[in-house]
Amino acid sequence: MKQNNKPITYPYSRINSYLSTAFIVGVVGWSVPHLLKFVEANDVKDYMLIAAFDVVFIVMGLIVVIKYIISALQGRIALELNDEELISYMRDVSIPWKDIEDIDLRRGKSSSSLYITFKVETDHGSHIRIPLQFVMGKDEDIYETVKAYKQHSHTGS
Repeated sequence: MKQNNKPITYPYSRINSYLSTAFIVGVVGWSVPHLLKFVEANDVKDYMLIAAFDVVFIVMGLIVVIKYIISALQGRIALELNDEELISYMRDVSIPWKDIEDIDLRRGKSSSSLYITFKVETDHGSHIRIPLQFVMGKDEDIYETVKAYKQHSHTGS
């Protein structure tokens, strides 16, 4: 029997988006004086190394800004739980509750992830990891809510 629970949504986290961007800007800002020093010394090898490093961090910064900060500022939803499925808008994936075997919280150095194991092999493999770094809320609370929602809302096999 299908229940009609109100969908639960979690928006993108503004603070983590800002912190990630600040870190990237800080790293690039730190490297610019070194880059200029190598240019003045005509040290092409080190100049190219630092320039490549800067390009990588600038691209990462642009990805964070485009994908996370703009989404956070617009109040977009990062994670949604409804009667039919769990939707991660960050990963652009919808996972029907009936396909989920287990949900675990895996803690990392800077953030946690929902680790979802499927009942059968899918296009995503046997599992998928949904990082919670850019989801607003406490990782443990999100995990407990997802577990409870799955147990009480899915339609069964």
